[in-house]
Amino acid sequence: MAIEKTNLTSPALNSADETRGLVLMFRSLRSRHFLLFWSGNFLSNIGTWMQNLALGWLIVVTTNSPFLLGLNGFLSSVPSLFFSLLGGAIADRLNRLKLMIYTQTSMMLLALLLAALTSFRLVTIREILLISFLSGLASALNNPAYQALVPDLVEREDLLNAIALNSAQFNMSRAIGPTLAGLALGSLGAAGCFYLNSFSFLPLIIVLESIQVPSRLVHDGSGVWSAIVEGLRFVRRNPLLIILLSVPAVLSLFALPFVTLMPSFAKDALKVGASGLGYLMAGAGLGAVVAALTLAARGDVEHKGRYIFASAAAFSLSLILVSQARTFWSGFFLMVVCGATMVGALALTNTTLQLVSPPELRGRIMSMYNLTVLGFAPLGNLQAGAVAEALGTRISFALGGAICLVYFLTLLALIPRLRGLGPLRPATA
Repeated sequence: MAIEKTNLTSPALNSADETRGLVLMFRSLRSRHFLLFWSGNFLSNIGTWMQNLALGWLIVVTTNSPFLLGLNGFLSSVPSLFFSLLGGAIADRLNRLKLMIYTQTSMMLLALLLAALTSFRLVTIREILLISFLSGLASALNNPAYQALVPDLVEREDLLNAIALNSAQFNMSRAIGPTLAGLALGSLGAAGCFYLNSFSFLPLIIVLESIQVPSRLVHDGSGVWSAIVEGLRFVRRNPLLIILLSVPAVLSLFALPFVTLMPSFAKDALKVGASGLGYLMAGAGLGAVVAALTLAARGDVEHKGRYIFASAAAFSLSLILVSQARTFWSGFFLMVVCGATMVGALALTNTTLQLVSPPELRGRIMSMYNLTVLGFAPLGNLQAGAVAEALGTRISFALGGAICLVYFLTLLALIPRLRGLGPLRPATA
């Protein structure tokens, strides 16, 4: 009598496969330095998201102006428009760890100043806008070094996993931070959230002081401007890189401003308070975490271009549907979808750019990614805030989503022609 081997071996095999899949999902954390870097950024980002939500709510309840929300988003991100490329050139020429220590310390002190002014009831919209601008300036110089450090902390074969886990921690903080802020606003007030954000920078600063990265050859003595031009020329010679960079650019201009306008949307369209706003943002973070962990578990993804464009199109459609939400729960569910599809587009674009960047140009190429994600955001926030002020946040969300949807469906239709531009592969300068 034959014995069905599958009946005897399947449970053990399934258990082994599940364990192996879990190990693979978190394999880049085997690097002690990356684990410390990942953990420090996770705590810091929780504090940042707490401050973002509390600051947005403070602006809404004191001014009741969607335009001022958009203006605050504009000023916090406009430095990235002008200084991202400079930050990338600096990151390729100086010690990236020390650069991050300086910028993180600056952001910590600015958060502490905002907390103190709010505690003593001295803060006005002018101080809020100024501190947002200065924090954005420090962030613009910080982000290229942050992005460029990741490949220095893990093996090349673990890079996609590391970037996906980095995206996961960022979006876990997006889920946790606003939820905590929504709860803390009632008991600690906005100032309490700002104090907690200031303290959250300390673990990351300590980590940056302790980790080590391989020494690298600093470029020749040419000036910073020459270094920026060199990076731009490299991208110009690779048309597919231009197309990849257009994905976050279009999203930043027309879709991503929904994050800035969510306090107004939650208060006026869905009629929920600070805690409801926190849960809505947590929904986006939850979807983003699921998508990021899925990417981390899968490893490399075939047909990257098709996956990126399809995810961006799905995100655009979900934003249109969010604009039509009438209840908290429908809004929450759609925010989960928004978060998942947004990460599918942005995380894989980030990974692909990292993989094809020569090490000596990585800081500059990632600065161009940051330029599109963060540098174009002020323009997006300003236009979205103006549309919301005139026509309402629902129209602002729907219009931005529609423009993005048309663009990404067009790219999906053109994929056969895009293949003729050449494959995406590791390149040399």
